[in-house]
Amino acid sequence: MKKKILITGINGFLGSHLAKHLKSNFEVVGLEYSLDNLHRISSENFKVYGTNESPLEVVFKENDFYAVVHVATVYRRRDEPIFDLLNTNINLPVQLLELSGKYNVHLFLNTDSFFNNPKYSYSYLSDYTLSKKHAVEWVKLLASSSTCKVANMKVFHMFGENDAPGKFIPFLIDKIKNNEPTLDLTPGTQTRDFIYVKDVVAAFEYVINAFSDLESYQEFEIGTGVSYTVKELAVLIKEITSSNTNLNFGGIPFRKGEIMESKVENFELNKLGWKPLYTISDGLNHFIHKL
Repeated sequence: MKKKILITGINGFLGSHLAKHLKSNFEVVGLEYSLDNLHRISSENFKVYGTNESPLEVVFKENDFYAVVHVATVYRRRDEPIFDLLNTNINLPVQLLELSGKYNVHLFLNTDSFFNNPKYSYSYLSDYTLSKKHAVEWVKLLASSSTCKVANMKVFHMFGENDAPGKFIPFLIDKIKNNEPTLDLTPGTQTRDFIYVKDVVAAFEYVINAFSDLESYQEFEIGTGVSYTVKELAVLIKEITSSNTNLNFGGIPFRKGEIMESKVENFELNKLGWKPLYTISDGLNHFIHKL
């Protein structure tokens, strides 16, 4: 019998990829705020609970979960109420971890963001970043007295199929692929560790399978370990799409507090045997040619 895994935010970008990847070896159950729109997993047959329909404890009572993977998040890009951000990014993981201990779940994976780093003073998404910071602090505190092991998964610049069109890489691809005459960009000298979503979900599975080797609380950074400038990214997209778009680097200024350098240290994941299989070029080619 397959072990059962709960994925929160199962219809989200990362959640849907995780569910489809893990279904081969695990029985996947989903949790979403609402069941009205499950477009990313509409072709699947996952059992999905709605938090506005089922009390959270009922989900645990009805299932014997081996692991809980908390992926659901609110970025507040569209000025959603602060309560929604606090409830999803802080209250929900705290409740999930408490219930995981109560119902003998072996492993809890919390999805964190590279933005949650004390070295950065990025004003963009500051409320989101603060909520992630507080969530990790609560999760670490609860992990110290929980029978459930906890892994904090800090994901860097992920991209891939079915990502939200308003995010930077899908936006960039759309403009360049459709031959926008001129695209104003920052100077593009800031570096980022871009990672294809299929490598990210593989990293999650490695951690789940390494349960016996994990500490009671452990952090994992998920990236390729190789950084590219935003300028290199844009130029590569232009080459892949054979676009005529004029990339006007320096056409807009950097954001306030812009992070100029970002690179992952995959030491903990490497110890488990994981390594990325896709280069940035591989990932972009897969992504672009499926659009």
